[in-house]
Amino acid sequence: MVPQEVTWQPLSVDLEWGKLSGKIGIIGSKDSKSSLRILGVHGWLDNANSFDTLAPFLPRGTELLALDLPGHGHSDHLPIGAHYDILSYVLHLKKAVVKCGWDKFIFIGHSMGACISSIFTSFFPEHVTALVSLDYIGVRDLSLATIQKHISVLFKGEELKKQKPVVYSEEQAVERLIKARINLGINAAIDRDAAYVLLPRSARQVEGGYVWTHDPRARANFQGMYGKSWHTYISQIKCPVLIVTASHGLFTSAVQEAFEEILDVYRSNAKWFDVVAVDGSHHVHLTHPKRVAEPLIAFLHRVVKETAPVPPLLARL
Repeated sequence: MVPQEVTWQPLSVDLEWGKLSGKIGIIGSKDSKSSLRILGVHGWLDNANSFDTLAPFLPRGTELLALDLPGHGHSDHLPIGAHYDILSYVLHLKKAVVKCGWDKFIFIGHSMGACISSIFTSFFPEHVTALVSLDYIGVRDLSLATIQKHISVLFKGEELKKQKPVVYSEEQAVERLIKARINLGINAAIDRDAAYVLLPRSARQVEGGYVWTHDPRARANFQGMYGKSWHTYISQIKCPVLIVTASHGLFTSAVQEAFEEILDVYRSNAKWFDVVAVDGSHHVHLTHPKRVAEPLIAFLHRVVKETAPVPPLLARL
């Protein structure tokens, strides 16, 4: 599997409250553009660069749209008084794809991005040809104590926004990107190369170093509040679905047993469904993209083959 050149163009989408930033990449030469459109949705406190290392292994001619979620990367922060929630992300993403003229596409979502992509697909199935979830099966209910903890994080983030941002050297910024993912405690460790991929959108250069671009309020993560409704949401997903889990990620083989009911819902409702495990940690698509690319390419080829328009003559047979 040989990586191809990717031609990236920056993108900005104006919404009522601000802008979403991102980029569109054409895999291969500019002249090789095909009808295969993929929307990549990054994980919690990551950014659109999360797909940079995977992109060169996508089928030639693929058009890849990667957006920074609100409050992440180069996208604007939500207004004071608003907060970051899965439904909020879904609705902003819906408006963005309509503005971009993307009527139909394949989702590739990582972690929280897969949660967002899944709920989007259940709400707006007319837009989604297929769904790929990277190291994400589903969500469990948050305890009351955990919800209260994240509410405290949200309020603390509001106070941090009023303060002058801390300036870090490049080395400090890279080390903090690595350490922050280790501290998550979910096998989300990344190496230095991956940290340098994320850095240009995770931080911006100022006099004396770098400051973070993400909204500190976005550190509050409420996706677990969708746990009780998760089965209902994904039962509405009828398109083809691929889940790629990491052997040392969120859903190890031991944990996966607890999510067997969720996998059964996918099996019962999706046009077709597959779950594939690859060796690596939670960010394996970023650190070892070829491992993810192999099952992904096989899935995409099948999607293209089975969703291609039927010639009029064959349709009459």
